[in-house]
Amino acid sequence: MSLELPPGLGVHVPAATTPAAAAAAAPTGAARRLRCWSLAACAAAPPRGYIIKGLIAPADLGILFGVPGSGKSVLAPFLAHAVATGRSIFGRRVRRAPVLFAAAEDGAGMLRRAAALRQAHGDTPDFHVVADPIDLQGDGVHEPPDLLALLDAAERTRAELIVLDTLARAFPALDENDARAMGRAVRLLRRLCEGGRALLVVHHGAKAGSSNGTGGATPRGHGILNGDADVTMRVEVPEDREAPRTVHLGKNRNGTTLEPLAFTIRAEALGVDEDGDPITAPVAEEAEGDAPRRARLSPRERTALAFLHDAIADAGEPLPAAWRMPAGLRGVPLTRWGAECERRGLTLSDNPKSRRDIFNRVAATLRDKGLVATRDGWAWPT
Repeated sequence: MSLELPPGLGVHVPAATTPAAAAAAAPTGAARRLRCWSLAACAAAPPRGYIIKGLIAPADLGILFGVPGSGKSVLAPFLAHAVATGRSIFGRRVRRAPVLFAAAEDGAGMLRRAAALRQAHGDTPDFHVVADPIDLQGDGVHEPPDLLALLDAAERTRAELIVLDTLARAFPALDENDARAMGRAVRLLRRLCEGGRALLVVHHGAKAGSSNGTGGATPRGHGILNGDADVTMRVEVPEDREAPRTVHLGKNRNGTTLEPLAFTIRAEALGVDEDGDPITAPVAEEAEGDAPRRARLSPRERTALAFLHDAIADAGEPLPAAWRMPAGLRGVPLTRWGAECERRGLTLSDNPKSRRDIFNRVAATLRDKGLVATRDGWAWPT
């Protein structure tokens, strides 16, 4: 099977960056000399790094699961698009990296969701979609050809995050409750993490009263999957379908599990069909929270505000003492904020003047809503 991607993408084979990857690269049968770390060496070891800070790190296996219709297949591309653009989400910093989204279950639907994300949150050359059916199960014994095809696609796109939607469709006829079958599936999933790539797998939750006794709090199938995962995220839908959906972290090797994420789903208009009826696709958005006085933001306003936070985190400076601002408050020149929005695609317009005008309007709107302050060519969030 050959997965077709846009031309002009170079081949990139990431180096082995984890102990497991290094061990796998050793010659078969060769004796290994295990490194013993002193406490001082442990203290001097480099940090693990992150893709989504406190949530997903390089080489992680993450599981995003929930009941059918919970919105997991809408949230997953939202997370992936944030990584591909470097846009902060859920109050977490994001390191920009190429993403490969393997839509094994609903390729046509994912193409529409990707178009909706582009329209709502901006374009990026680092978001790639595979819409072909994928069979990672194969004959259940040998390494499946589609695994090699997916690895090849990841190398050509230089992907540092792969999203696989869903486990059930990517492993057809998998006996999810069998330890040996699920163990093999996990080993194949870990192959996709080689070289430091992170993998986020969309899956279904265990049914309440199922044999694993978890009442839907863990991914469906044998506990090997949940046990091997670095991060598990369970999407929960409230009885009031208009209320925000919450994402509970069952385990998280990168941070706390005590802070659930909240998101909503809305329809993004993409145009009309041949009959003149509207074409829409679902898009996830961060929940506004329960504070009644919080200003509602458009997707573009929310994105511009996130870019301002990122610009300040990267290059913010204390505001002049003569302004008598609170201690520790930092800002950036308006031109620096505008350059951040230009670089990361706040708008899809091809006209430079139009892009500047849109940024100026968004900045003014955020100022009017009391979320951004400006003075003498400087800007900072309030």
